[in-house]
Amino acid sequence: MKIISFATQKGGSGKSTLTLVLAAALAVDYKLKVAVLDCDYQQSIVKTRVQIDEESLQLLKESNPDATYPFDIFSIDLNGIFDFVDNPENDYDLVFIDVPGRADGDDVFNALTACDAVIVPLVADYLDRASTAEFMHILQTIKTEADKAEIPFEYFGISTKRSNNKEEQEMDDYVDALGLARFKSSLSYRAAYKRASTLYSLTTPAYLRYVGGDKNVSEEIHAVCNELIERMELPIKSVTE
Repeated sequence: MKIISFATQKGGSGKSTLTLVLAAALAVDYKLKVAVLDCDYQQSIVKTRVQIDEESLQLLKESNPDATYPFDIFSIDLNGIFDFVDNPENDYDLVFIDVPGRADGDDVFNALTACDAVIVPLVADYLDRASTAEFMHILQTIKTEADKAEIPFEYFGISTKRSNNKEEQEMDDYVDALGLARFKSSLSYRAAYKRASTLYSLTTPAYLRYVGGDKNVSEEIHAVCNELIERMELPIKSVTE
């Protein structure tokens, strides 16, 4: 089991969207057994499933009684993360943890120590750059202690809402200067990502057309999934092009 959190100390960076987009694609296209732990106070991932996707699933069951969600979601308090990951019955290939967008308490810090990797969404504006620098100190502290204990822990940046302007290049240069390893792949600023689902993958052609996306969306998601699989040494079970 690999445990990954998309985390920042500033809201609005797209961490919950990243979690949804990648969880669905990795479960549907790559056949990984995925769980998402929604530990954020806003419970946006749980709400997406209950308030939006549950009705769609029931309609789908009318024609396909065996239809089900592609990955599991659990609403868990931050203090319950270790109980979940230490339970041998939870035999997932990959667990995503959606933590609150803050870093001002021991509960978030402790939750991040449960992870094999923390991925920091990077948004190109001044406030996000400053926030990223502060968050780096927290991750470096965890990395230092993990290395001493010989426990695997990595952290990376990934660009979200990318629009290929001057601020993006400034953000790239800033992150490189901080020494934060970055994903080569990224997600652009596209309306389709706002329609991320817990039932359908945005790489599924029918759903992609429904949300107004194009092949660039699918290509971006697959590029991020492939890089995540490589970096985290996840099992490759199947790939749907």
